[in-house]
Amino acid sequence: MGRTAGTPNKITAEVKEKLESLIDGVVGSLDISEMNTNQRIKILQIALQYTLPRLQATLIKEEHQDQPLFMEDIVVYKRKENSNEEKWEDNFEGTSIKDL
Repeated sequence: MGRTAGTPNKITAEVKEKLESLIDGVVGSLDISEMNTNQRIKILQIALQYTLPRLQATLIKEEHQDQPLFMEDIVVYKRKENSNEEKWEDNFEGTSIKDL
């Protein structure tokens, strides 16, 4: 018969408490004024790993509209017979496939 669900583990709590007091003692004994910049940055880097919560990766969902698989209206352009307009566009006429 073990401990009931939700009951904290006594040994884990004791170990955690002793580690916290050990870390407090070590950190309290550090003289930051005697450290160079690289050492200060390294201590800050290590300490932040244990003090700030890690961020979870987030998924960015792109919202886009689906495009139709088939074109609903296709326009066929053909050259007008005997057309000699100045603008080249005026020489063509468009007909919808639906009208053919």
